[in-house]
Amino acid sequence: MLEPIHPISKKDQVALAVKDAILSGIIPPGSPIVESKIAQEVGASIPLVREALIELEHQGFVQRTPYKGTRVTTLEPEDVACIFRLRVELESLAIAWAKEHITAADIQYLRDKIEGMKRSAAALDLNHFYECDLAFHRKIWVLSVNPYLVDALERVVVPLFAFFVMKHTRQREAYIESAAEHEKIVEALPTMSAAELGELMREVTGGWQTDAQKLLFSQDQLPA
Repeated sequence: MLEPIHPISKKDQVALAVKDAILSGIIPPGSPIVESKIAQEVGASIPLVREALIELEHQGFVQRTPYKGTRVTTLEPEDVACIFRLRVELESLAIAWAKEHITAADIQYLRDKIEGMKRSAAALDLNHFYECDLAFHRKIWVLSVNPYLVDALERVVVPLFAFFVMKHTRQREAYIESAAEHEKIVEALPTMSAAELGELMREVTGGWQTDAQKLLFSQDQLPA
């Protein structure tokens, strides 16, 4: 049976065009985004482009700074280190608090996302891999039932996910291993206490930091 066609709004078309330009390297990390120029190139209004950039900010591909405009997300090794230092603490809290609310349906959802990660890793479809990866983490954040924690994690972690996609790192084993680490977390959810889950997430997330630095940056970019 054929898949149904899903209509796509003009805003989403603009967002997709800009995202494709970012992922293809036409608009590299750190580049300023000029709304009027984008509007002219894609044949859309400036307000529509602005809406599309808000969506891309939500996805982590661009960062908006008051009075300075919008730029394609870029991170330095020091930024990644700072993000992970905070991420370890916040995600440990998130999963510990999520333990109180998680259901069998939620665990199945997380397992489905891991299967998506595995398939994407095997195919080196990194864009879809990170869509599944981010959906996995967002589910845990939401299950913490703390909107302030969710907001903090969105602002801290999502740009990191997007930067990974932009870098186009192609090391299949690293992504297969990442999916396995996520699976370890899910399998522990029914049996571990909230405190034990927090420690497990702390351990796993800390391990991801080392891999992240190696995947994102060359050796001469990393601090001695």
